[in-house]
Amino acid sequence: MMNDVALQNLDLNLFPVFVIIYETGNLTRAAKKLNKTQPAVSNALARMRGLLGDPLFVHSGNRMNPTARAEELIGPIKLALEQIHGTVNTQAPFDPAQATGAIRISAGDIAETVVLPQFIRRLRGEAPNISVQVFQIHRRELSAKILSNEVDFAVDIPMALDGDVEQARLLSDQQVCAVSPKNPLAQKAEMTLEDYLNAGHIHVSYRRRGGGVADLGLGQIGKRRNHVVRLQHHQAAFAMLEDSDLILSAPSRLAALYSCKVFPLPFKAPSLDLQLYWHATSDRVAFHRWVRELLSDVTVEIIS
Repeated sequence: MMNDVALQNLDLNLFPVFVIIYETGNLTRAAKKLNKTQPAVSNALARMRGLLGDPLFVHSGNRMNPTARAEELIGPIKLALEQIHGTVNTQAPFDPAQATGAIRISAGDIAETVVLPQFIRRLRGEAPNISVQVFQIHRRELSAKILSNEVDFAVDIPMALDGDVEQARLLSDQQVCAVSPKNPLAQKAEMTLEDYLNAGHIHVSYRRRGGGVADLGLGQIGKRRNHVVRLQHHQAAFAMLEDSDLILSAPSRLAALYSCKVFPLPFKAPSLDLQLYWHATSDRVAFHRWVRELLSDVTVEIIS
């Protein structure tokens, strides 16, 4: 029996070589079948002989006959290779109720507020032993973090990432204009472009500079709005909006969660789209496929 040191040094690649030599009884034929050079096969056999302390095969004319030790090993080694092959090529059925572990998601506050509450509710009901960790990764680092397995999923705006990062549309929403019920504008039946441009605005972005989709729409008609306050989170923006005369442009499904008067934007602006991102190799993992399907189901429920 091999000691612990020998077992630690055992190269599993030697096992298929051993089996082919046993079946062919010839190093040249074994090398051809393995698509290796004969010296490489001879070297592999020499390593196995050293590890096992047995010649394993002895020459008899043009054939290499197995020793008693080789005969003893061939059955268990073949069985072990079959089990390894079956393990790496067959996935056990996935049972959410029995699953454990954590899901790591990079998401901004829109996804946190609109998508994740419903997702967590479904998750708690179907996979109660799964925990969720949410944090926001800077967009410049998103590909690297996904590819290095530091995050399982990301929810962010559409962007071109590395080829091994897959993406799919998760949610699309239109921007609306929100004001406090105490704001005199709340008494109007509609908000005009003049009203919008004359007001002070709360702009939400985790970036230090740059506009949002409302600014893109205004730019198309040659107009600009007055950013009075720049915040990182919509929750803080809606809290600030409550007792101010400022205006907040935000996704309609987010604005619907707060006590405010909502108007359509008085100009055309792009929709706010959220994409789901994941590593292409996770397509082979049943747990990851299930999470993606759950996120997709949740967004359908939100839209409906």
